[in-house]
Amino acid sequence: MEELNDLLYDDVEAKYLALQKKKKNRKKKKRQRRLLILVILIAVIAVYFYSDISKVNALKVSGNVFYNEEEILKKANLSYDTRYMVMPKWYIEWKLLKDPLIDEVHVEKKLNGSISIKVSEKGMLGYLVENEENYMLMEDGSKTEIDEDRLSTIVDFPLINGFEEKELKQLSKAFFSKKDPVEPEVISMISEIVPYATSYDEHMVKIIMSDGNTIFTSYESIPLLNSYLDTLMELKKDKACLWPDINTGSIQSLDCSTKE
Repeated sequence: MEELNDLLYDDVEAKYLALQKKKKNRKKKKRQRRLLILVILIAVIAVYFYSDISKVNALKVSGNVFYNEEEILKKANLSYDTRYMVMPKWYIEWKLLKDPLIDEVHVEKKLNGSISIKVSEKGMLGYLVENEENYMLMEDGSKTEIDEDRLSTIVDFPLINGFEEKELKQLSKAFFSKKDPVEPEVISMISEIVPYATSYDEHMVKIIMSDGNTIFTSYESIPLLNSYLDTLMELKKDKACLWPDINTGSIQSLDCSTKE
């Protein structure tokens, strides 16, 4: 009887040991399989990142006025050597929004490796010089200093000269009114903006256009500049003097000799 028990015990023990060995082998195979998958995954990632497939395939920038495409891409740390997967949309947007002249950014990434960036720059009226430093007058009336390497760009904006701080804010408010802001196309046609006074209104504005025409206007009538292009078609002479009138909602042509 005792021998039978020993045999049964040995048989159970053998089966138990065999089962344990089988479990160990199964775990070992699972570890080996995982390790193999990990090695393959690392190899695939390595091949991907060291190949041109991982690089940005196409870059597109839109909505920019003050900055050119090259400058926008530089600020975003993007180039055709950039690894597409390591540049998330939020990071690109964050990099660009750090610039004080950029208001909004929308980034779109496509599976073909292309990245599209749409920027919305803050409204800029023109530049002014104070203490030999150049500043851009923003839509909210604030001033942003312009770096020396950006001086070539400000020539596309009008020079603003001779205004007091309070008048600068009033000027920005008039050009960027919420109801009827002056179109960027019209602003780009302005050469210089200076104060102007008459016997009945000491706080007016003289706007010298790049085409040789001169506009004399009150702050309230500045939104009428959006009609300037239509007015040009009706003019019969060069270097005209124009007078926007908020009361009539029109721009009148006047004798320049009375305005000098």
